[in-house]
Amino acid sequence: MEIINLWNKLGMFFGILSWSFWIMLNVLSIPVSSSPLGKEFLTAFMQNGYPRRFQGDFKLLITGSVQSTSVTISMKQPALRVTVNANAGETLSVKIPPEAEMVGSNIFDNTLTIRADNDISIVSLSYKPQSAGTTIVYPMESLGTEYYVVTPNVGTDRYREFAIISWAETTSIDIYLKGPVTFRGRSYLRGSKLTISLKPYQAAQFQGEVDLSGTKIVSQKPVAVYSGHTCVSRQIQCDHVVEQLLPVTSWGTKFIVPSLAFNTEFDIVYVSASQSTQVDVQYGQIKTVKIVPAARVVFYGIQGTTAMSISANSAIQVMFFSDGGTFGNLKYEPFFMAIPDISSYCLAYNTYSSDQFENYALIIAKSSETSGITVDSRPLHSLQWRIVSGTDYSWAAHNLGQTTNTIHRIEHPSSPFGLLSVGIANGKACGSPAVCTSDPCRTFKCRTKEVCKILHGQPTCIHAYTGTCVGTTAKYFQTFDGLFVDFNDSCTYSIAQYCGSDPKLEPFKVEEKNSKMDIPGVSKLQQIRINVYGHNITIEKEEHVRIMVSGLEVNIPTTVAHGKVKISQSNRQLTVATEFGLQVSFDSNWTVVVTLPTSYYGATCGLCGNFNEVTTDDMVDLNGTQVSSIMAWASNWKVDDQDPACSDTCQGNCLACDDDKKGLYGSWIFCGAINHFADEPFWGCRSTVDPTSYYEDCINRLCANKSIQVLCKALEAYVTACEERGILITEWKKKTGCGQHTLYYPANDPIDEAPNCPENSHYEACANACPDTCSEPSASSVCTL
Repeated sequence: MEIINLWNKLGMFFGILSWSFWIMLNVLSIPVSSSPLGKEFLTAFMQNGYPRRFQGDFKLLITGSVQSTSVTISMKQPALRVTVNANAGETLSVKIPPEAEMVGSNIFDNTLTIRADNDISIVSLSYKPQSAGTTIVYPMESLGTEYYVVTPNVGTDRYREFAIISWAETTSIDIYLKGPVTFRGRSYLRGSKLTISLKPYQAAQFQGEVDLSGTKIVSQKPVAVYSGHTCVSRQIQCDHVVEQLLPVTSWGTKFIVPSLAFNTEFDIVYVSASQSTQVDVQYGQIKTVKIVPAARVVFYGIQGTTAMSISANSAIQVMFFSDGGTFGNLKYEPFFMAIPDISSYCLAYNTYSSDQFENYALIIAKSSETSGITVDSRPLHSLQWRIVSGTDYSWAAHNLGQTTNTIHRIEHPSSPFGLLSVGIANGKACGSPAVCTSDPCRTFKCRTKEVCKILHGQPTCIHAYTGTCVGTTAKYFQTFDGLFVDFNDSCTYSIAQYCGSDPKLEPFKVEEKNSKMDIPGVSKLQQIRINVYGHNITIEKEEHVRIMVSGLEVNIPTTVAHGKVKISQSNRQLTVATEFGLQVSFDSNWTVVVTLPTSYYGATCGLCGNFNEVTTDDMVDLNGTQVSSIMAWASNWKVDDQDPACSDTCQGNCLACDDDKKGLYGSWIFCGAINHFADEPFWGCRSTVDPTSYYEDCINRLCANKSIQVLCKALEAYVTACEERGILITEWKKKTGCGQHTLYYPANDPIDEAPNCPENSHYEACANACPDTCSEPSASSVCTL
């Protein structure tokens, strides 16, 4: 490994690198499915321990994959730009000045960008005496816009911290805090939403004295996010831990966590969920099932020689925190690392070891294939394999010893397996997952707005996100691209269909038929028609819902097209979901929602638009020509169903809601309850379910009919959407007036009163099904309903 003091070339001297500072690193490491190989990188150094006690020793360890790779490192402040050369398989240790450390909770300009003309991988090292933290630096294509923070929450008396770094564009970032932080001299409480703007190549660091796990970060543009702790106190000294997080789009559903066989104390496994998720965990013979709510982090203890298997019905993030421990005469400190999803396992890895550590390779392989694994072309005959209960996998810990900065190649000829590298030494430790010796995704082509991931050892294109189109009953429609339009109708329209030419994309068409309600200016959803996989699925909604498949009535739940389509009902929402990601649902309030993966980016048409992130070109006709009016646009997508009652004109009342009424009904007294309240009942859901469309629909409904029933139905639509994502909103009727006899309103614009509860009864959001009575005075205490 070549050592370069980059700053000497600029007349800056910060000391000679010492091999005692070199920590065993897995230079080609990867959490989950994203590759560390790339050409453009962005990083920063978070605060490590006490800032003024020791001067930091910061390094970038850069490994080349092609001969004569030119690598340019730039630092925004102090201004710096230097180029070095890396060869295939060669690791350069590049020293970074101590001014790179971000101290405190603020916005910083001392970020670093790294650009190369061929693929490289990077590990950053933040070192102070007895306090070293390492993390993989991921390339720009691995970044995203939604993250969930995990910070270690045991044995600490200093700061939990996370940092957000922007790329080449100014971006707005929303942070939904799960713990109090101090930022730029101000205190922000748990549950608050903090919005910041970062200029190109700026970083924001946030610090708090309690656990910040579960904090949600949503940005307009892709950003890098780091999480950790300034210094975790456990054994001898405190130790800095840091990990670059991956976005939700890079999470997985099945994981195996091997334990540290040499540790007799409990370590911690953290599981993060972005939506309500069922998580099944088996640890030895112990099985647990948890429903993890959205934006929540749960943790499990693990120790000894027993591995843990984790599976979930939605993508999750799994992190491992070693709490430090004692092994023989060694007292090693904590370390923090991501656990890769089983689907990201590969056939071959490179792992690096150092003579400063006792080095271990933790191997996870199918039980029937363990004999095929080799280290440096030699079979592992004496390795002790242990079965992972509840799976067809086994795991083993292979001691690589204290070799002098050696590269080991670990591989299997045909069966993908997982690999984690761990090093322990007196007063320090480190760990990281490993990656394939090559990255098939680098040459694998995907569609626009798709990303390549390794699934079961093969490169696979996965959609980057999903788009949502919403149609409601009160002259309101929101396209995939976010265009809001008002029109009233009682006709049949094509709302979304495939209009592209890619033979590998499954064609589909979604139509909706509306009919007039008794409320003036409001229509209701009468029928949805879905054509997919050669089947016609019709959902008719009168007093009862009827589902027809190719002319035959079916009961739900059911499947169509050999399981490629699933029709189900949950709570008050009916959903049709296809294998390729199309989902059509509607609820009791006549709201239809179409969700589609970005594999169809720019290839749809209909009232939901063309799904290209541009709102100005959504209103086009069948030939793709821009139209001038909403009604002309809607008329182009009308389907002739020979219904004489069809009417798509507003009869002079298209915009019945003037600015005064919008201001009134948008206030906190009415629809503003959805998105204006700073506290309960809805604030806990807003970061998961965007209230904008529900808020606008509520206003339009009240403009059409000033009724408390209409208002409460509109609020209930948002409650239902939250419950579908696993977020329970209690007491909302009482707090908004929907559970009371009267609703407070301005005297000059009266609204109908709510109906009374029957005599001797009252409203409760979550009531006991067995109330106490005179005959059974203790019924509620023994009731299980």
